[in-house]
Amino acid sequence: MNLQEMKDMQEIYNEIKEKLTDPFPKGTVQLNESKDIASIPVQAYIKRLEEVAGVFWSWKLVGDPVIYEKEYQVQVKGVLKILGAEREGIGFANFQVYEDTLKIKNLKNAVLSAESDALRKACDKFQMGWKDLAPYRKWGDNPAVNLSTHQERPQNVQDVSPEKCAKCSKYLTQEELQFLNDHQIKIKYCKNDIPPHLLKKRS
Repeated sequence: MNLQEMKDMQEIYNEIKEKLTDPFPKGTVQLNESKDIASIPVQAYIKRLEEVAGVFWSWKLVGDPVIYEKEYQVQVKGVLKILGAEREGIGFANFQVYEDTLKIKNLKNAVLSAESDALRKACDKFQMGWKDLAPYRKWGDNPAVNLSTHQERPQNVQDVSPEKCAKCSKYLTQEELQFLNDHQIKIKYCKNDIPPHLLKKRS
C-alpha cells in the first residue's frame, strides 16, 4: 500500500469513526433498578456498526472461553476490526451450578453473555457510546477526554469512585465499595456482578 492509499484509508476510517461516535438516540442508555449504573445494550452497538461501517467491520472470538470455577465466571476474548484498526475486548459473565453435581447451568447462555460484554468493551475502545455515558461517569468531566456533551449529571446517579468493577468495568459507587468492605470481598465488583457464592460464604 502506497502513501496515497494509506491517506485515503485513513480518511475513510475517520469518516466512519466520526459517525460511530455520534450520540445514540435518546433513551438508549439503560439504568439498572437502583438507577445508579448506566449501560448501553450490545444490540445498539451492533446496529450502529452495521449502519455506519457495513462490510468494513468484523468481530471474531480469540481462543476458547475460560472458566473460573471458584469465581463462578466465564471469560471470553474477542477482536473488533474496522478497516485496518483492531480493538480487543474481554468480557465476563456469571454462571450458576447445580448444587448436587456442581455442573454449570446454561453454560452456552453464560458464554453468549460474556461475548456481548466483550464486544461492548471493544466498542468502548473505539469511543463508541462515550458521549452518551459521559454524564454517568466520573471521567466525563475530565478535560483531557474533551467531550462536549453539555449534559448535566443525572441526579439519580450516585457519585462514583475511581475503582472499576472487575467484571463490567463500570465505576463503583461509594456505597458499593463500602458493601464490599463490610463483606470482606477483596475483588472489586459492582453489586450486580458479585458472584453469589461470595455472599453465601459471608452470610
